Amino acid sequence: MYKVEYDDLSQRVYKVLKQMILDGDLKSGERLAQDELAQRLGVSRTPLLSAFSKLEREMLVQTIPRRGSYVRSFSRPELLDVYDIRLRLEPLGARGAAVHGTAEQVERLDVLTEEYRQLVADHDADKVKHQDFEFHMLIMEMSGNTFLSSIVASSNIILIANVQGLIKSAEESLAEHRRLVDAIRAHDDESAEELMYHHLFSSRTALAHGTTQVGSA
Repeated sequence: MYKVEYDDLSQRVYKVLKQMILDGDLKSGERLAQDELAQRLGVSRTPLLSAFSKLEREMLVQTIPRRGSYVRSFSRPELLDVYDIRLRLEPLGARGAAVHGTAEQVERLDVLTEEYRQLVADHDADKVKHQDFEFHMLIMEMSGNTFLSSIVASSNIILIANVQGLIKSAEESLAEHRRLVDAIRAHDDESAEELMYHHLFSSRTALAHGTTQVGSA
């Protein structure tokens, strides 16, 4: 009984810390002060350390002996490796979304796309990145593959936490999102898969050859 309660608390702390990394409240390269975080979240160090362990397995946190735990910072070559993983997995998710996605889920994609358009018009880069995350994660959810969703979520958070600003223009991404939604709505799985691949490949190319700042802020 007590074990179940402890595991539940540890899981909640893990989810909160993961969200803080995604939101930028905990930044790439930042040291995770255990006492300060425990007090801030209103928990003991035990569930906090358990959450660190889970985040470390997802490569979001790095623990260095005798130095402590940090939000993991990645180099440009490492981030390109993350994109290579996304290039293999997310087209699979887009294909699955076109096959299994419901009309209600497509409506949610439409809503996210419209919200994305409004943020692009407002030139709010940080919110655009978060809206992009929600868009991609909904497509992975639509695929029905929960393992895929979990892996892709961590990969996306790594990129959001380690890339300063936008990799390519938000207007270009918006146009690509719209084409993806149209393919998924039409249950055109081959087009959805291909569009997702090119959507991500153009971002990878821009990151490889652009001047985007990466790593610690």
